[in-house]
Amino acid sequence: MTLRTLILLAMLAAAPYAAATPDARAKGEIDHLLSFVEASDCRFVRAGSEYNGKAAREHLERKLDAARSMLSTADQFVDRVATSSSMTGEAYKVRCGSRELTSQAWLRGELDKYRKTSK
Repeated sequence: MTLRTLILLAMLAAAPYAAATPDARAKGEIDHLLSFVEASDCRFVRAGSEYNGKAAREHLERKLDAARSMLSTADQFVDRVATSSSMTGEAYKVRCGSRELTSQAWLRGELDKYRKTSK
């Protein structure tokens, strides 16, 4: 295979991902989740340290900015951006009082509630 053919194949394989961007509904859901994180009294745990809602939102927004072109749904945002460290793969956690759960479970629960009330 020539270099030109390899480049063309790589571009074709990446095309579905490059074209993905959240539509208006997904953007609204993601914005809701970011607001939910910021307004929460829960503590966001990543890399062994706890962060308040504002700091957690800022972190997730930075990750979202880097990944936005690869996302088309709020579910993808939760699974690909807000679930674990891009560097270590370690799951993010959320502490609400004495209860601790994964950020994935916490955000999925909120997303489900939001979808039920916004129909």
